Amino acid sequence: MKSIRKKITVCLMATVLIALVAVGSSSIMLSYRSTVATVDQMMGQTAVLAAERIEQELTAYKNVAMDTGCIPQLSDPSVPVEEKQAIINERVKMHGFQRGNIIGADGFSIFDGKDYSDREYVKQAMQGNVYVSEPLISKITGELSIMVAAPLYADGNHGSDIIGVVYFVPPETFLNDIVSSVKVAKSSHAYMINKSGDTIADVTLDTITTQNIEREAQGDASLKDLARIHEDMRQGANGFGSFRSSDGIRFAAYAPVGSTDGWSVAVTALKSEYLADTYFGILINLAVIAASILASIVVALQLSNNISIPMRACAERMKLLVQGDLKSPVPQAHGQDETAELTRTTADMVTGLNTIINDIGYLLNEMANKNFDIQSSHRDTYVGEFSSILRSMRNLKVELSNTMRQIDTSAGQVSSASGQVSTGAQNLSQGSIEQASSVEELAATINDISNTAKKTSAAAEEAGNFVGQAGAQLGTSVEYVKELNAAMEKISSSSEEISKIIAAIESIAFQTNILALNAAVEAARAGTSGKGFAVVADEVRNLASKSDEAAKATKELISSSITAVTEGSQAVGKVTEALERTSFLAGHVTTQMDIVVKAVEDQTVAIEQVTEGIDQISSVVQTNSATAEESAAASEELSAEATSLKQLVDSFTLARD
Repeated sequence: MKSIRKKITVCLMATVLIALVAVGSSSIMLSYRSTVATVDQMMGQTAVLAAERIEQELTAYKNVAMDTGCIPQLSDPSVPVEEKQAIINERVKMHGFQRGNIIGADGFSIFDGKDYSDREYVKQAMQGNVYVSEPLISKITGELSIMVAAPLYADGNHGSDIIGVVYFVPPETFLNDIVSSVKVAKSSHAYMINKSGDTIADVTLDTITTQNIEREAQGDASLKDLARIHEDMRQGANGFGSFRSSDGIRFAAYAPVGSTDGWSVAVTALKSEYLADTYFGILINLAVIAASILASIVVALQLSNNISIPMRACAERMKLLVQGDLKSPVPQAHGQDETAELTRTTADMVTGLNTIINDIGYLLNEMANKNFDIQSSHRDTYVGEFSSILRSMRNLKVELSNTMRQIDTSAGQVSSASGQVSTGAQNLSQGSIEQASSVEELAATINDISNTAKKTSAAAEEAGNFVGQAGAQLGTSVEYVKELNAAMEKISSSSEEISKIIAAIESIAFQTNILALNAAVEAARAGTSGKGFAVVADEVRNLASKSDEAAKATKELISSSITAVTEGSQAVGKVTEALERTSFLAGHVTTQMDIVVKAVEDQTVAIEQVTEGIDQISSVVQTNSATAEESAAASEELSAEATSLKQLVDSFTLARD
């Protein structure tokens, strides 16, 4: 547990520390932000001025190219090429260009005959635009160059037909010279990028058209911050930021170059070069904070001692009070401050508590000795919230006296009532015994009914099984009759086939008879030589006649058989129908027997439930009988206890008020 001395010291030190840190941090932060804001404003203005200067230089070059494109002699085909070359050279010398050229409508130079039609600045100029190209390799010199191109108008009239292109090449380092002249600090330098993020101007020619920070940042995480700045530059934004470079953290301000195809210029400088004075101010603030903290420690320790020593003495006396010590002396204080007042108040509190506790001990001791007719001897000591203790003691005394009186009255009433309960319990016990006997007889009767119902259920179930077997046997008979019917149909069908065969035999016998007659006729014609053949023909005719007679007899028998089979089939069909009807009725009887068996089973279950209920009633009746006997005994004991309680209450001296 921390002492109040430590708390005061820590609080004062913490307050001073927080105040000093807050003031120092605010001062440092304001100084830092003010410096950064100043750098932001200064470098931002520098970047804007550099962009404006570049725009002015480019505008001047474009104006020269546009004016040259409006010279009539250059568009006149009758003017010699040498004269046109002289006009171009004069403009080059006048404005400090490196060279100039004229491109025909076919894309070829009228001076050197080379094809420039694939160049972007030629395409833009042929569309009527005055165009400044990004740095590119010249087809003439093979060096890095910037082209300023303008349309060549027919007859020198601006807005007329474009018949070619005029372009000039400024000094290859003119953009580098501009950015090299931009200085905001010793470590500062400027550079330019195009809309693709490629460097087009720098303090050195080595990075031009070869450096793209955003592409390099994909493989070098240290360039991420600079890549984000370049992304904003490509979008044409004005801004300020910082990034880490090989020589430290740098500030960067950037601005778009107007009248160009997405060019932007950036000015950078080392952060440490601008913040050196700010860092020195931070060190001074930290030193002041440290000195102030040391001074606050000394003051806090002195103040905490003046407060904590008297409070510790009072706390020690309070511990003795908590332990029940009301007689030990309290510490003495000298002075008029709050600690002295605390000491004197502690002494008064200990004395007052001693008086109150002694008085409470007296009152409780008297009540413990069964004397409730008492009064407090120190009423004036119970002041403020302590007065509720005196009221509580008085209420306790009065309520206990009233309670004792009520207990005395209730004890008499309990004694009287317990006698009545005892008599009633004995009567209840006797009735329960008689009721239990009746319930047992009823349970025996229900058990007999249950046994009879079980036998009935078993008989009904057995009858249902017999009926089911009879139904199954009828079903089998129906199937046999159906098979007999099918056999009769097959016999009828076979008889019809035999009839067809007999008819064929009759036809053959008829044809044979005819052939025999023909043979007899031919034998008669043959005379004596045909007699043997006539005898054979006569025998054949006799056989044919006999075959015909046998076939007719067989046909009549087959017809009779078909008729008998048809009648037998009809009889079998009627028997089948009768058996199916009998089987249906047997199935219906089986269903009804199942219903009867189910009803008998349900009745048996219900009788069993009734038997179980009767057994429960018998158990409850027996329990009631035993409970009534116990109640009678308890009532007698309660009556004796009530008498003892009344005697005990009579031994108390109760309050009169």
